[in-house]
This record gives sequence, structure tokens and C-alpha cells, in this order.
Amino acid sequence: MTIPARLPLNTLVSGSAFRQYTLLEQIGAGGQGVVWSALDPLEKRIYAIKFNEILETDEALVDDERTAHQQEKLIHLKHPHILPLREFGVEGGKRFAVSPYIVGGTLTQKIRTSPPSAEEAIRYGMEIASALDFLHSKGVIHRDLKSSNILLNLSGCAYLSDFGLARVVSTSTLAFHTGHGTPPYAPPEQNRLKEITPKSDIFSFGILLFELFTGQLPWNGRKQLGMEQLHSDAELPDPREVNALLPPRLADVLRRVTAADPDLRPRSAGEVMRVICHLFGVPYQPLDESAHDEAAAHQKDVEQLLWQGLAQWKSSEGMYNLGLTRFAVVDLERSQIDARVFGSFLLSQALTYGYQDDYWWAAVSDPRERLDVVSLLLQRDSDVITSRILDHLMADMEIRAFSRGLPQSVSVSLFDIGLRTGDPNLCRRILQDLCALIPPSRTWGEKKLPLGIAQIQQLGELALEDSESGDAAAELIGHLRAAPAVQVIANHHDNRRSVDALLLIQQTAGSLPSFVRGGIRLRLSLEWIFQRLIEKPVSLVSAYFMAFLGSSLGIAVQVYLTINLTGLFDSARLTISLERGLITGFVFGLGIFLTRAAMERFHTSRLLPRFLTGTFAGALLMNLALLIFHVLFVRTPPQGFLISGGCLLIALAFAAGGLSRSYLFRSLLASLAVFGTILAAWLLHTQYASSPEQLTPLFRYDYAWSLARVAGTALAVALPIGLLGNAVDLTLKK
Repeated sequence: MTIPARLPLNTLVSGSAFRQYTLLEQIGAGGQGVVWSALDPLEKRIYAIKFNEILETDEALVDDERTAHQQEKLIHLKHPHILPLREFGVEGGKRFAVSPYIVGGTLTQKIRTSPPSAEEAIRYGMEIASALDFLHSKGVIHRDLKSSNILLNLSGCAYLSDFGLARVVSTSTLAFHTGHGTPPYAPPEQNRLKEITPKSDIFSFGILLFELFTGQLPWNGRKQLGMEQLHSDAELPDPREVNALLPPRLADVLRRVTAADPDLRPRSAGEVMRVICHLFGVPYQPLDESAHDEAAAHQKDVEQLLWQGLAQWKSSEGMYNLGLTRFAVVDLERSQIDARVFGSFLLSQALTYGYQDDYWWAAVSDPRERLDVVSLLLQRDSDVITSRILDHLMADMEIRAFSRGLPQSVSVSLFDIGLRTGDPNLCRRILQDLCALIPPSRTWGEKKLPLGIAQIQQLGELALEDSESGDAAAELIGHLRAAPAVQVIANHHDNRRSVDALLLIQQTAGSLPSFVRGGIRLRLSLEWIFQRLIEKPVSLVSAYFMAFLGSSLGIAVQVYLTINLTGLFDSARLTISLERGLITGFVFGLGIFLTRAAMERFHTSRLLPRFLTGTFAGALLMNLALLIFHVLFVRTPPQGFLISGGCLLIALAFAAGGLSRSYLFRSLLASLAVFGTILAAWLLHTQYASSPEQLTPLFRYDYAWSLARVAGTALAVALPIGLLGNAVDLTLKK
């Protein structure tokens, strides 16, 4: 038999699966166990699961068998004031028990925070007595009755819980139910380890009633009646010493209920409540168990959670949290919730816990309301929440489409969190996302910036850090064109980092403010050009090689089809074509490469200077290549303007193609330009040149050729130049 691996309780994590449940959060801990809230996605209900490690001692094994036996009985018990046990068992070396999650907390919390009135105390007592008598009628002794084992819904309905499930909502210092009782409530026979009977539960019920009517334990917990009765005739103190408004005979009744001798105690909890109702002048009416509507009670709990939570969230200016488990209870009823009323509140909870935040982000239809929630949450200064917010802001096209970008309050809060966080990755991400979420400024002189002057100066100081965050800060300065931040950097003594930061700013903005000195500006310009030209050298080499290959192939085709040799497949024809193609293509390809590099490597610079530079540099080299071709191989120095003009048009086409990211468009434009220029130059030559030497075309053809044959040859030349010349993308992506 294979023994399942033991998984320590501390290995349970939020979001993990246990059987059919998804664990939400640990909501209790103590002794040898923990309690987790969990979602059953099929039933769409939240449960509380208590996990206990199974110890291998003899005593622990006996106690474990006793617990399993009791759970076997309890799983079949149904009573409106007993918390039902849904299932139990052993898995992964842990014993588990599953019960519904009750949202209202424990009776202990109720007593400590808002002591119940006499009427409420009687009602709680009636409900607990009904549950207790039902257990006794089924042969079950609770053995650990106490206020922390009484759960309440938000309507004040009490549920008697067993096997420590009260720990779901109590503090982690309270002990789990062990079967030996909790000292302030335990009768003397339980302390003597003698036989436990239903009368033992009656004793604990008496202590619980004292706590209900006075708001505290006997002697305020400093002494324990059951222990005192082991060696004295101690009696319960008079509850009127704590609350003088209580009936005088209440002390006598509670002292009989907590008598040291079990035979002197009342037979049932219901009998106790009958007498107490008489003392308070309240008619005794047994509870109508059939009138309890669990579904209606749950719906009322959800409504109260919503309205009470919304009120506290507003009064606390967005700082109040429901808690993940309570929020999960509410979220299950999302189809019945009016998002116009509760959407912002529930979005804040969803973002706080990272639970169903996609749904509630979409449920708040107004992007400005979403930003209001974001602004409130950023005040919590939580890295985890901030990271979730950034995810949603970056994915929200409505917010990103705002012409003015994020509100200044949100931008400032994000930036301040970036400065304070100890996570450099989050800092870098905040700065980079601000670049995406804030529209770029148009000029360096803009007075209205999305960050305050203090943040702008801090941004400049951050940019001086030699780190990824420092680089991101410099890019944000360039994006915002924040001149005060540039001033901080320009005045810094660390010249190396200052230059690096200013270089990043210039790369992003395309310029620097006018107050940056000429010497620094020249150095930056030269270094920037150098860096752009050497960055990603593989793509540079590849781009030139393809341009060289395309030009060589195109010109080789031109020579091959027009050379005056007899054999079409003659080896001399092939050799001469390749030789002339490679020599001319070496320079012509360099012209294509320089044109594209100027346009694509410097895409952040102003368009007109790079367009003119790339066009004229490329045209000059292309012109030089054809000059070499005509002088060396045609042996006729070119005359006229056709070659120069044609090269200029081809360079213009490659420069214009650099404005597009589409390879198909660039290739088509360049191929058409080469084809059109070759054909147009030949037509102009044949129409207007008075001799073969005048108006030299880009390439010469036999005057006897038809226009179609010339066009076909020109197309064969143009296609490899256009296709291969644009094959490698030279753009530098951020």
C-alpha cells in the first residue's frame, strides 16, 4: 500500500486546489491546525476547511479516532442552529473537516465589541439551548461549549459549531477544541478527567449565559469556576455586580446551572431558558425550527455586507477592506449586484486581493470612476496592489486614450511609490508605464507637467543613478520634456553619468532644452550618432550585405542581358556580369544602406533633417557607383543630369520607405522607383539626346530593342534591388 506524502500545513497556499475546492486565505490558526476559507466553484459557495496534522503518538491516534467517530455522527445532524459538517476525511497526511463559512463572526467578538442587550442575550440563549438539547437528544455531547464556538450571521442568528470551526473567525491565540474543554467553561468533572455527560454541557452553558448577560467571564477570566470547585465550595459570582440592572434571582439560577454536583444542575438547556425568560418577564416560546430559511438568511448577509461595507469604505476614504473571504462571498452574487451603486467599492476590494479584478474593472463602466478607485488604492502604498493597478491601466484602452493622460494625482502617487519601493523592478516598471500612460509633451517649455515640481526634480536625481531605474527615469524626462529635471542632471558633477542620462533624454525627446551648453550638446550628438550606428551590429551587417547582394544581382542581370556577346550561356558572359555587378553593387548597396540607416536608426530625430541627410548621402553613393560603372565598363563618362536625377529619385524612394514598418510597402516602393527611373531615363535619352554620348541613361540598351524588352530588363534589375535592399529591418525597438 502506498502511503500518501505528508504535506505540512504551512505548504497550503492561496489559489491552490484541495479536492474540489480552491483555497482563498488562512483565516485561523492554533494548536496543531489551521483553518482556510475555500471556494467550491461548482456549488458556488464559500466553505471553511479546518486542517489538522495527524500526529503519530498513541494518545493522538486515540484522539483522532474519537474525532472521526464524532464527525461521523455530526455529519448526519441537521438543525437550524448547528453549523453543519459537509464532509471530513484524511488526505495528504492531514485530517480535514469542511463546513459552511459564516460571515458574522463569533459570539465572543460580538460580546467584546458590542455587548448584547438583555433581549439579544435571551434570543442567543434560546437558539444555543435549542441546538444543545438537540445534540443531547441524539446522544452527542459538545464538550467544548464556549462563546468562540458560537458563530453568528449578520442578522444575529447563532450557530453552534464543533471541532474547532469557531476558529474561523477568532484570534490565532485561542486554542482549538481538543475534547478536553476550555478552562473558563469546563466543569469540575471535566477538569478531574471523569465521565463527561450532557450535564457537563449545561455547566458550560451557565458560564456562557453569565458572559452573555454581563459582557465578561466570571472574575473577568482571572479565576476558573470549575477549577475552584475542585477544592472549595466556590460559586459563580453574582452577575449583578457587573450589571446592576439584571434580575436579582438570576444569580441563583446561574449558580444552580453551574453547580459542582452534576445532579443538582437542570436536566436541559431549554429548562434553563424557561426559568430565565420568567425572570425577565418574557414569554417562553420554543423556537419554530421550520421557519428558518437558510437561503434567505444568506441573501440578507450579502446585502448587509454590501451596505455596511460601502458605508465603512466611504467613511474611511477607501481604506476599509471586507477581507478576501467576505469579498468572495459577495462576489458569488455578482449577477444580483447593482454595479452602479457598489461597483467602485467592489473594484477596490477586487484590486486589493487580486480576486476577480478583471470582472470588476470592466463592471465599472466609467473610466474616471476606475481612476478614482485607483487613486484611493495608491494611498495604501502597497507594491502588490500597485503592480495590479499597472496591469489594468496598461490594458485599459479608454484610459490610455485620454488626451491629457492620467490625472496628476494618480501620476504623482505612482511616481512616489516608485521612489519609495524597495523593488527596483517595480520602480523601473512604474517609470516605463508612465511613459505609456502620459502623452508626450510637445516642447521643452511646457509649464503644465503631469508631475509636480518636487517629483520632476526627484526624477532628475533618479536619472543620475547608473541603473535600469535611472535609465527609465531619463527616458521619462525625455518623454515629458521636463526641463527642470534636465537642469538637475546638467548641474551634476558626475560627468560620465550626466552624459549618459542626457543622451537617453535626447534619444527619447529628439532634442535637448536650449540651456544645455554647446560643448555638451556636440559631444552628445556625436556619441548618439555613434551609438545608433553601432547598436545591433548584426542587423547593420545583414542590412548592408542584403543591399549589396541585391544591387550586385540587379546590375549583374543588367550586364548579362545587354552585353554584346554571342552565347547566352557563355561562361565569359557570366563572369563579366558577376564581376561588374559585384564592383558596382558594392558602392550602390552602400548608398541604399546609408539612406535606410539615416531614416530608420534615427527615427526619434526630426524628420526633415534625417530625410534630407539620408536621401543626399544615398544619392551621392549611388551616383558614384554608376559613375564607376560607366567609366570602367562602358568606357563612356556620363553626361547630363539623368544619372544624378535618377539616383536622387531612387534614394528618395528608399528614404520614404523608411517611414513605414511594412516590408511589402518598402520593397514595392523601391522596386517601382528603380524600374521607373531606369525606364524613364532610357526614354528621355532616346527622345532628346542628339548623340549616344548625350543625356547618359542609368543603363544602356540596344536601340533596336522594343519598349517591352527594355521594360522587362529594367524590371529584372529593379526587383532584386528593391526586395533585398529592404530585407533587414534597421529600426531600433525599445
